[in-house]
Amino acid sequence: MIRTTDWEQPADRHSELVDPVITVRQLSRFEFARRPLTRIDHALVFSTPKGSYDTYLPPVRPTRAEAAAKRYTAVYEVDMGVHPVRAEFKLPSDNDAFEFGVVLDLSWQVAEPGRFVASGQRNVPRLLLGELEEAARPVARRFAIAGSAAAEQAILAAVTAAGPLGAAVGLDVTWTVRLRRDQENIDHQLRLQAIDHDATEQILAQQRGMEFDVELDRRQRQQDALTVTRQLEYGHQEQDLVLQQQRWQHERAVLDTRQQVELQRLQAEKIAFYQEQLEQGGIRAWALHLAEHPEDAVLAINSMRQDQLSLLEVQKDLVGQVLGGDIAEGYELEGPKQLAFKRLTEILNQRLLGDAEPGWGEAPASAPHQVQVLGPASQDAPPTTAQPLAAEQPAPPPKPSTPPAQPVQQATFAGWQPPPGYGRTPTMPAADSPTTGSEPAREAFDSPGVEDAPPENGAR
Repeated sequence: MIRTTDWEQPADRHSELVDPVITVRQLSRFEFARRPLTRIDHALVFSTPKGSYDTYLPPVRPTRAEAAAKRYTAVYEVDMGVHPVRAEFKLPSDNDAFEFGVVLDLSWQVAEPGRFVASGQRNVPRLLLGELEEAARPVARRFAIAGSAAAEQAILAAVTAAGPLGAAVGLDVTWTVRLRRDQENIDHQLRLQAIDHDATEQILAQQRGMEFDVELDRRQRQQDALTVTRQLEYGHQEQDLVLQQQRWQHERAVLDTRQQVELQRLQAEKIAFYQEQLEQGGIRAWALHLAEHPEDAVLAINSMRQDQLSLLEVQKDLVGQVLGGDIAEGYELEGPKQLAFKRLTEILNQRLLGDAEPGWGEAPASAPHQVQVLGPASQDAPPTTAQPLAAEQPAPPPKPSTPPAQPVQQATFAGWQPPPGYGRTPTMPAADSPTTGSEPAREAFDSPGVEDAPPENGAR
């Protein structure tokens, strides 16, 4: 029959232990069995009848013969694991109104299971905290609450000088202590620190603000200088542009003026040219027109023929009026009649434009006073009978009481020449030809188409 354990705690690898002894069981002389003692990471501590302890560290285990030979009375199963502990407690300062807050971080492990079993300890954390408080309390009493850093250094030195914690009971302990002020003092220091931080922040803000203002002013001055420089450059460019535009406008105005003057000159030359051509009249005017409009050649020829016929009719009428009228006395008409008769002969012998035959017609010899005129417009027209010549008519008796009339002043054109195709210029009579008329009268007949001007004395 196997006896149950005297004491056993339900612990596994991850349990938080304060007592490393897991089980305690008494043994009879022949009661030892290895099967219940199978935890390989636990140490076994056997008690002998003499009160000593034999320790078997894992994985060593006693044999049945050794157990029977030594007659063990009890067996202790001891946990050999490392167990961390975190504890917070208070230590007094030099003023009982203030206490240091202590945070202890340690880890313990059973190094000598036999010694620990022999010590009889059941709460390892409380054992270690007691040893640390015993060494640190007198040291903390020497420091004010504000000297937590110095107090912490002194406590560490004092505890280390007292020896390793838990060494007397077979424990291996690593530890560290952090000392801090109480919460009220911490809050007070936080408020003071906040005030200092606020003041420092404000002072620094003012200082940096002044530096910022200086830098901002410098930057604004630089921007103003750049703006002024840019405006000056733009002003110079705008002024140069305006001056260039004004120069261009002046040059354009000068060119326009020159062009206008040139146009006026060309217009004046054109006017003079057309004036000269129109003053010449006749063929030159039509030649100028045909140079620009050659398609009007038929129209030009017909128009010149019509003009020539009209001129011949006017000259014929004028000669008829002179020969058959009574506009002057007989002796005054001797010379003009000779010139008129000669002019009539020349007119009849002229060629019209486009005719190949010389002359327009001749009067028969038996009838010197019959003149047949054949025009281009009407070839079948009846012959025209001219008035009797003034030389064959009897001259009226002279009137002594009437003074001889003054020579008739006729309008003359100096240097006038008929256009080509319009006939030739009437010739003056020879010096030995009998003429009784005056020189102005002959000049009048040299210019056909000019009407007779009345005499100065009003006589006809």
